[in-house]
Amino acid sequence: MGVKMDKYRVVLLVSPMGHDVNRICTIVSRWLTETGIFNVEVAGTYPDAKLSIEDYMLDRTKVLNADLFFFLCSDEYWKKKETEDNLAEAVREGKGVLFYHGLHPCFENNPEIEKMIGLLWRDIANHGDFNYFDVSMNDADSEIKHPITKGVTPFRTKEELFCLLTNPWNVPVKVLATAYSDPDVVSRWGLHGTGRDEPVLTIGKYGKGNTVNFILGHVWEYYTGHGLMEDTTIAMEPPQFKTLLLRSCEWAVTGRVEVTQNV
Repeated sequence: MGVKMDKYRVVLLVSPMGHDVNRICTIVSRWLTETGIFNVEVAGTYPDAKLSIEDYMLDRTKVLNADLFFFLCSDEYWKKKETEDNLAEAVREGKGVLFYHGLHPCFENNPEIEKMIGLLWRDIANHGDFNYFDVSMNDADSEIKHPITKGVTPFRTKEELFCLLTNPWNVPVKVLATAYSDPDVVSRWGLHGTGRDEPVLTIGKYGKGNTVNFILGHVWEYYTGHGLMEDTTIAMEPPQFKTLLLRSCEWAVTGRVEVTQNV
């Protein structure tokens, strides 16, 4: 009989940022737990959270014992410099971090967190309506596949596509997946698509730690009234989405993907 592996410790950091972070947290927590390799803890405003984000991040023992920080939050509870410093120390020393859709405009007063995110929302950024588009893996035609995207087929999704994100800190970023922003598609605000393949999944490094910018996953809190049905989890329904997210979590912790191959 093999030796039982200790599970990786994931903390989901949850606070309001417009998107339905509580519903996302519930789904992601279940997915992570079902892999059998993650223990999940939640800090923040989620109803079942035992600690606030501040209380968690100011407890250096907890921070240094975590393996993955999963961001579903804005900067509201990151005002104390020590919270960012403790995160930066942990990731620099090899802990993983994943940033989920919707938080890219939030952390302009937290430079170390922005460096971990990589691609960020600045004045030129925009998004169209909640609509259909196709996601492609960047290494599809390459002989060398990244473990997060290896074997993942292109897929169609209904989502909010962030466009023209920029890299103001000029940190090294590797784009793993993109989606085409169709210039013939015009939003209700009169915005045309960019005509570019926009990044939707990137990875990087911060010190020894692996960083993931997971730009997909739009879930809104209510129906907008524009016929767009944003109060749905349809963006999370493609099986490729789930595979990419869980592989991203495993890779952020270990630099490999061994368990979450077929999810």
